[in-house]
Amino acid sequence: MSELVKAMRRGDPQLFPPGFLPVPDPSRNCIGAELDHVRAVNMWQSRTDRVISLIERYWEWSIAPHWNSIRSSLEEETLFRGRTLAVEGPEAMLGELGGRVMWSQSTLTAPYHQDISQSTAGAQLLLVPTVFAGGVRLFVKDGSTMAMSYQARATGHFHVLTGCGRGRKAEDRLALLLGKGRAQVVRALELPRTTTALAETLGFAKSTVSQHLAVLTSAGIVWKQRVGGQVFYRLDHTGLALLRQLGL
Repeated sequence: MSELVKAMRRGDPQLFPPGFLPVPDPSRNCIGAELDHVRAVNMWQSRTDRVISLIERYWEWSIAPHWNSIRSSLEEETLFRGRTLAVEGPEAMLGELGGRVMWSQSTLTAPYHQDISQSTAGAQLLLVPTVFAGGVRLFVKDGSTMAMSYQARATGHFHVLTGCGRGRKAEDRLALLLGKGRAQVVRALELPRTTTALAETLGFAKSTVSQHLAVLTSAGIVWKQRVGGQVFYRLDHTGLALLRQLGL
């Protein structure tokens, strides 16, 4: 696993063959289909097989056990961005991507390790939400499609997958203060989510999540916002201050 992580961080050309990273396609909706596509389109067979083997192992050990929760968050992210696009327009949606991504006067600017300039006039811009990328950004162009990755909202809570001692201690303090169920809801609401998404991610009944949200909203810890036909909940300033005070 360490070989793959180190190679990805330095963009090792000896491990990753030219054109290795494809533009995402909704028809390839599982890891197996995506890797089969990579095998089919890459001519650098030996290097391709090697890196695919490493990715498969990484997926099995690190991602697969948590994939249902991760997928739920990414689907919620896509829904939120789509509704923002439909209700408020492309400028509002692009201007809220975060991570120092800025939209101004028909120009999208994003941090990258080298200077590049791409025109998307007459082309399709595909935004790809990611969970663990942090400050790393990927740009891929294939024909008339330009894909750009960005850090998805509401994914900060996945740090609990590491099971770090400090996080567990703070987690217990929050549970003592609010109760275990409400504490879990608060930790999952660093960025907007719907009742359905919270229920799926936390494994709670929707009615239980609704009760917790009602109490947290009344207490001024959570606020809600309607976007189209969906209601999104997010921590208010009081809730964020509470997490900071507890070291979360």
